[in-house]
Amino acid sequence: MKYPKGGGFRPTMDVVKEALFSILADGIEGAGVLDLFAASGALGLEAISRGAEKVVFVEKNVKACRMLSENIKLLGVEDRTEVVNTDALIYLKRFEFSPTYVFCDPPYRSGLASQTLLLLDDCRYIGNETIIVIEHAADERLDIPSSMIRNKTRDYGETRVSFLRKKMKGEYN
Repeated sequence: MKYPKGGGFRPTMDVVKEALFSILADGIEGAGVLDLFAASGALGLEAISRGAEKVVFVEKNVKACRMLSENIKLLGVEDRTEVVNTDALIYLKRFEFSPTYVFCDPPYRSGLASQTLLLLDDCRYIGNETIIVIEHAADERLDIPSSMIRNKTRDYGETRVSFLRKKMKGEYN
């Protein structure tokens, strides 16, 4: 598989990817996945390999999108994937897709993780059964909207993975 070089890309470490999918376990089979800040698409492609029904990759870098499209073609999964070449924050204001999982791996310490959560919180296609998985720097403050709850957090060196979802009616932290 090809990965974008330079340009501030930071591929998800294999140990993080394996741990993440161990936590999600069998829930990937038949799932719809939204992979934001996709870059190489490693998380979404792993979801496809584990039986996800559909993955929408959102990446604003044109070269990364081309490489991702090549990887998708190489794997022969074009019918289960869509690559959207746009800014993730812009995409979240207009998408019409109810994913089971949202993978979000923005540049560390950019504030984009918190901004993304705010937009996901406002989105009518994100329900309390949608699991939001955000990869961010372990020392980065993550502003979580009051209508969301963090279910799990796992640290892997300088990387933290947070699992969140919207609260159900009457649910408290």
